[in-house]
Amino acid sequence: TQKIAFFISKNNIVKKFIGFLINLNEFVSTYYIYSFCLFFIFSTLYFTFSLPGGIIILLSSGFFFGFIEGFFLNIISICLGSLIFIIFSKTLLRGLFEKYYVKFSDKLSTYIKSSSYEYLILIRLIIGPPLLFQNICISLLNISKTKIFITSFIGFAPTILLFSYLGSHFSNIIELKSITITDIFTSEILIIFGLIILFIFFRIFFKKK
Repeated sequence: TQKIAFFISKNNIVKKFIGFLINLNEFVSTYYIYSFCLFFIFSTLYFTFSLPGGIIILLSSGFFFGFIEGFFLNIISICLGSLIFIIFSKTLLRGLFEKYYVKFSDKLSTYIKSSSYEYLILIRLIIGPPLLFQNICISLLNISKTKIFITSFIGFAPTILLFSYLGSHFSNIIELKSITITDIFTSEILIIFGLIILFIFFRIFFKKK
């Protein structure tokens, strides 16, 4: 299994970000509310651009602000940031390829119409696809902003809960450098995710019957 530590050691941007977080820890402890607001703005902007390395943000907010506060900071910032990206992406795609975009979007939206909530939750729930890919896929659908936010909240919730919890239990932020993927996604966690995904697939299947 590839270690996050290896990724960090080979990525100067991530290394600099980790160093920044270490220096920020003392400031956060002194100016908690001010730091919370700044971190929320930063996280929202980060997820608005659907940048890679979001796991560091999710773990860090849990470490800095605790499990509950970290969870709500993470879930709202990633849902809001993703929504902003999707709105911008839809506008851009419609402006550049209006004829093809409308035709494709209508077909795809009609296909998933009966189970749109389930499909959108699945996109967020399945571990693997980058946030950028997820958001671009959703931007191709003719879906209301409210539905996008609600399904993102539900779909992201299990993963955000996990990372916020892990982050809140790090005794030292240096531990972020040595954690591995297998430390996070244990067999029990993967089984739970698998059962949830299977349940949603069954809902989609029986709705189409």
